[in-house]
Amino acid sequence: MQAQTIIDYLQETQTVFERYCKTYNPDSDFEMQSWSTPLGALSATVSRGPVLEKASAAYCDLVIDTPPVLAEKMENNVDKMQCLVLEINLFPNNPRIPKSYIELRANIAGDYVVLAGGTDIFPYFDASAESEVFALNIRKTCEDHGQDYNKLRDVRVQFFQSKYRNCPVGSHAGIYFFSLEQEAFPFFKAMTDTFFSTYADMLNRKKDGDISPADKQLQHRLHGQWAQWVMTEDEGTRFGLEKGIPPEALLDVILPPVAVF
Repeated sequence: MQAQTIIDYLQETQTVFERYCKTYNPDSDFEMQSWSTPLGALSATVSRGPVLEKASAAYCDLVIDTPPVLAEKMENNVDKMQCLVLEINLFPNNPRIPKSYIELRANIAGDYVVLAGGTDIFPYFDASAESEVFALNIRKTCEDHGQDYNKLRDVRVQFFQSKYRNCPVGSHAGIYFFSLEQEAFPFFKAMTDTFFSTYADMLNRKKDGDISPADKQLQHRLHGQWAQWVMTEDEGTRFGLEKGIPPEALLDVILPPVAVF
């Protein structure tokens, strides 16, 4: 698989994200920024509106040290890899709709491609119905493409935990993976389709529901917990900041619009 195939797909997904925003925030203009960092180029697109209080897509084209777990699999001694990342975070205005997120990542060295990423929802209230539907759809996507849902879900459970609050980060209805071979690219794309379609159903069912001040207060408190995890425990965020990526290029994109601590 050539790197251009991945680049084209991530750009297509960025376009899907923008159409998504125009559907739910039709009068919103996009806020766009770009940065040149020590690791490479990074850009961000943000939409704000009545349904999606904040919707962000961050795209990175970086050069990183080859992770040891990948170096062991490669025949040639390649010390650097191209790392392409598209991360999308959707924060709904109505707290009865969970926050959602998807990360698509590819580490590339020549024709060698390793896929990583995952998706999940983050309920503000007891959203067992939403979590069950999300899990059901992601499980079916895994089964349709020969992937083990339980195994990929366990990766997410182990990685997305707050050691300080001793609680899960997200519903853990979703999945995560660090190193799928390039033959899993059809699954990679199907996971993205499932994410967008499943979350659209949630938005369409509840976007016009009533919102109380107490609902928003709870949402903002949980945003505070999410922000704390991102800033103090998330390894990816810490790695980027330590490598010289500007804080606004990471935190301004992925953090919630309003948080209470």
